[in-house]
Amino acid sequence: MPICCIKTISPKARLGLWHMTETWQELRSLVNLPEEAFAQLKSISKDKRKQEWLACRMLIQELTSRPPVVRYDTNRKPHIPDSSYQLSMSHSGDFAAIYLADEQLVGTDIQQMKPSISKGIDYFLNEEEQQWINAADNLLLHLIWSAKESAFKYAGDAELDLKKHITIKPFKSNQNGRFEVLLASKGTNQTLPVAYDTFEDYVLTWTL
Repeated sequence: MPICCIKTISPKARLGLWHMTETWQELRSLVNLPEEAFAQLKSISKDKRKQEWLACRMLIQELTSRPPVVRYDTNRKPHIPDSSYQLSMSHSGDFAAIYLADEQLVGTDIQQMKPSISKGIDYFLNEEEQQWINAADNLLLHLIWSAKESAFKYAGDAELDLKKHITIKPFKSNQNGRFEVLLASKGTNQTLPVAYDTFEDYVLTWTL
């Protein structure tokens, strides 16, 4: 099965990456879906979305050795019922990622890089960030975008705005590393470490 890697982030946290080479029908034959999940799968109309949905649950099954039931709270934050696991999910292009931790908030995001991201920097970069970023650095822009998505998922607050409430501290892009994110959520300010890795034309970020 095409699990690319499983990263051990801490004794209580693991991050899994799946290369989606199978059709959704092939994935369906591999995933031990509980009865309540069938209705969710049937409600998905596009084959690509079914493939992503099943790949994420395949990773959960591999990482937890239990039926991959996922539910969502009022902020659309996913969780595994009757479990102390905290969960974050992401997919882009041909890859899906799952971040699981025991009683620790988590957020992860994967992005396939595109050359057009610089056209949208006013959407996700605030004035402070635009003072230090290099708009020609495509890798840097994707790392910032992905890190903001990871922080958003970590917070589990649907009212967060990527531009207003999540600020990236200056750093230099590399193939892998870590940097800090300032997160303003629910009346509190938090400095959140984010790690990252790159491969092919993808960036992967996760909270620490």
